Amino acid sequence: MHWDRGGPEVSSLDGQITFRPKGRVILDAGTTTGSTYPERNVSGDELRTLRLGFDGRVGSHISYSFESDFVDHKAAVKGAYVVWRDHWRGRDVEVTFGNRLSERSQEGSSSSDGTPFMERNAVASAITPLKGFYGLGVIGKVYGDDWHVTAQVAGDDIGNPGVARDTLTYMARGHWNPVKTPAATVHLGAWSYYENFPADLASLSRNTSWGGHFNDRLQVPLGTLRNPLEGAGYGLEFGGVAGPYWTFLEVGRRQIETRTDHVDVDALALSAGWMITGEAPSYSSRGGTLGKVHPRVPLSKGGVGAFEVALRYQVLDNTDAPSGARGREATVGVNWRLEEWMRLMVNVSHWNIENKVSKFAGKDAGDSLAGRLQVSF
Repeated sequence: MHWDRGGPEVSSLDGQITFRPKGRVILDAGTTTGSTYPERNVSGDELRTLRLGFDGRVGSHISYSFESDFVDHKAAVKGAYVVWRDHWRGRDVEVTFGNRLSERSQEGSSSSDGTPFMERNAVASAITPLKGFYGLGVIGKVYGDDWHVTAQVAGDDIGNPGVARDTLTYMARGHWNPVKTPAATVHLGAWSYYENFPADLASLSRNTSWGGHFNDRLQVPLGTLRNPLEGAGYGLEFGGVAGPYWTFLEVGRRQIETRTDHVDVDALALSAGWMITGEAPSYSSRGGTLGKVHPRVPLSKGGVGAFEVALRYQVLDNTDAPSGARGREATVGVNWRLEEWMRLMVNVSHWNIENKVSKFAGKDAGDSLAGRLQVSF
């Protein structure tokens, strides 16, 4: 047994079988000011996530994972899957069976314990298929030296109630590093999906959090779309890392066909950051995703941990829908990674929202301050 990743891992004497309990706790607090609507100027805190589970390996080719989550006052199964891995014609290949985080956009493909802001950007949050971030199905991945591709066929999230036929979703994503040196790495990525809605799906909608997750009155709504038939989404990723600096641009569009209308949803997110204490940014060139920052000298070894400052500007346009809204947001974030498994975050945002309907109709602007304590092992 060893304790190297924030929690214990138990293995057989020959190392062929392992078992590791895992967990994630996220505590958030936030306050909003400046809105012309007093109902939006609220303060409070929430248990954003309480996640428990386990993972491990059986031999050199099979691994497994299971996680359950308590979020938004309800329990749900998140990851629940088995992975088979092998080496074929000089490439690493893996096939996943079960419910796993889908690959769609850079931040949408990354775990929440590695993204640089408290909430994933608008491309990851709004250009999302009906099934959500997870889906029960099959995922295939192939990894090269400076690229990877993935394809998935999935039904609904395993936690969705079984009251109708699943929405069948086909997804694909790939990335390439045209420059990959010890000094700098350039990232290019693309993704798409197609979703076939069940015939008895009466409507769909999505509200995207703005200025943090806590304030439910501060959202950019899509509105309700009646009698949806099918949907599709696609996006592009650009950016890279150089020393302690990083920057990424993501753009995406979702298209929804109903019996009477065609609706486009557009999103853009530009972000950049600096690891003040000199650590390498959390970018992984293997899958083109973001992961945990490893402090050079964590608090447990007498250091100060890792400090990061990040900037983001994002736009979400739902106005092609009859009741859709438009939002813009600029955010400054400061992250303190005390240990690899513990992080404190502060986000300050200035936002604008323009609603067509609802009690918040019209243009509105304000400022939000949010903080987070995150433990993930």
